[in-house]
Amino acid sequence: MESWLLLLHILLALLFGLRVLYVQKNTGTAFAWLILLLLLPAAGALLYLLIGEPRLGRRRDKRSAEITAFFKAFGSRYLTDNYGKVDEWEIKAYNGIERIAGSNTGMDVTVGNRLELLHTTDTILEHMLADIRGAQHSCLLEFYIIDPQGRITALLQAVMEAAKRGVDCRILADAVGSHGFWQGEWPARLRAAGVDVQIALPVSAWRSFFTRTDLRNHRKLLIVDHQVGYTGSFNLVDPQYFKRDAGVGEWVDVMMRCRGPLVWQMAAVFYADMMLEKDESLETAQARMGSLKTFLPGKEQIVAAGGVNVQVVPSAPDQAEKVIYDTLLCALYNAERKVVITTPYFVPDDPLLTALTTAARRGVEVTLVLPYKVDSVMVRYASQAYYPMLLKAGVKIALFKEGLLHAKTMTIDDKLSLFGTVNMDMRSFFLNLEVSLAIYDEAITQMILQQQQAYLAKSEYVTVKAWKMRSKWWSLVENSVRLVGPLL
Repeated sequence: MESWLLLLHILLALLFGLRVLYVQKNTGTAFAWLILLLLLPAAGALLYLLIGEPRLGRRRDKRSAEITAFFKAFGSRYLTDNYGKVDEWEIKAYNGIERIAGSNTGMDVTVGNRLELLHTTDTILEHMLADIRGAQHSCLLEFYIIDPQGRITALLQAVMEAAKRGVDCRILADAVGSHGFWQGEWPARLRAAGVDVQIALPVSAWRSFFTRTDLRNHRKLLIVDHQVGYTGSFNLVDPQYFKRDAGVGEWVDVMMRCRGPLVWQMAAVFYADMMLEKDESLETAQARMGSLKTFLPGKEQIVAAGGVNVQVVPSAPDQAEKVIYDTLLCALYNAERKVVITTPYFVPDDPLLTALTTAARRGVEVTLVLPYKVDSVMVRYASQAYYPMLLKAGVKIALFKEGLLHAKTMTIDDKLSLFGTVNMDMRSFFLNLEVSLAIYDEAITQMILQQQQAYLAKSEYVTVKAWKMRSKWWSLVENSVRLVGPLL
């Protein structure tokens, strides 16, 4: 009997090991799976079948080309036809970063945008509520988490009231992140009021055989009247209620309130996601987007207003290229003076770790701002395993001590910033549906940098001396968890 079990052990490890080597492109991820398969071949094989490869389903795979065409047609071409392209001299200083950011999506840099950084829950919700209550034509919401408690109930009530007065209201919420929302009474109440409520990436035991259930829609978008758009790290949660027993303090978030042509790109992302979830035809989605033309400001208004050059960067596991990951690496290698990054979850792979450490070694001031406490023990240990390498290279690590810092921001040389929903981990880069803004503007970058400095003022720096004084036992624990870091 033992010989049969040993043979089964070897066969499972060999078969799935070969599959890992054939399919996995990321070395760290492949290595983590091989370790798991060697140690626990039966459990490892089952896990690999469930979550080993980024499968969103055959239907979505077949339509990925349609999504790219949709983005090119409505995320860029219409804008270019109506407003013109950004002059080459305006973006040449970014060394092709905008080309990397636009690869696989076709979304160009848009001109004449106006951005407003909102960095407290009060200001975020006040602006959102005011815009929803003033909506005349449409109200589109796409969020990973909707937690109908506290002040979020007033926001959902405002959406219902908008629908009752004839506004086209649509909500797309992730099946897992918004599990409590879907189990409660709010979906039925919203639908009764006329809101189109759609679940994103639904899960079930049957679906798990065909799609990977831990691939999630992590986007956060609110678009009102196709004139105003919001994106950033804020889920529809009231931090006074959300995970208040997790022992990490209140979540600290930022959102960008946007006006201008980039809102059209944000709407394209929303309608493409809704098209896939409702299994609508490409023509239906195109008709919806085409009907929005009358709501966009004219070229004369855009030119008169001046504004900011911004590029919307949607990323998804079914893209041929990992666009936001490549954009981030390209930005790091182009940095000359200063890089500041805020992220709640930090689990880099080797290329990202190399980009950060080599930037610091060649004289760039690199600062990483992380929360002192995070709601995932495994992520905390995996992150800490990288501290010695980062500190040795000269990277500054600051731990924010007044809540769970959830903001996902990156500023480069005071002139370029990345802002959105993406964490600095492999899940965000390779597995989730995310959305980011690439902002090519010194004034807005300075605004984001000032907020990063405000976080730093409430943080404590990690020192090499203090880190070396810790018990060696913790290094063993952290480095052990690090081996499976790419799977977190």
